[in-house]
Amino acid sequence: MTVDFTLDEITESLSDLDLGILHLLHAGGNPAVFGDVIFQKELFLIGNCIERIGDEADSAPHQFGPYSESAEVAPDGLIALGVVRRSEGGYTLVWEKVCSALHPEESEAIDDFKEFLNDLSVDDLLLFVYVTYPEYAHESRRLRKIQQRRAPLSASLYRKVSLEKAAFLAGMNIESYLDHLRGGA
Repeated sequence: MTVDFTLDEITESLSDLDLGILHLLHAGGNPAVFGDVIFQKELFLIGNCIERIGDEADSAPHQFGPYSESAEVAPDGLIALGVVRRSEGGYTLVWEKVCSALHPEESEAIDDFKEFLNDLSVDDLLLFVYVTYPEYAHESRRLRKIQQRRAPLSASLYRKVSLEKAAFLAGMNIESYLDHLRGGA
């Protein structure tokens, strides 16, 4: 005999981290979150915005910056429940609807993070995280490579962040950064 559960029934038993993952996968019309590094960084940034998700994730410095063992294993439980699928190195939501288990402001923040982050390259995302949260970057195997490419990587982020933030990511003042963008540096 097959027992079918509704997503509302399942979400009652899920942790805040699980709910954050479901909302992340649902955000923006359900596009996949590709790659474990991007998945980890998106959850790290969400956890910095939504404290209860961050507390459960408990991220720590690691080889590619912030890493959460809880966030690494959580999708397996959601896959076992049949609400998430892993394919081609990414995660997708199987069910099209996600109940409103988080506050509307939290859901909106997750939507904003996914819109901002999901189409970034891994290096773009690592630059953003390493510079914004340097305390999580010291164990990174890619830190030196990312630091050497700060200016060009920040230029690709400039389409998504303010001039001030892009200059900060590049490690330059605004005037020098504008010269760099014009090809003068």
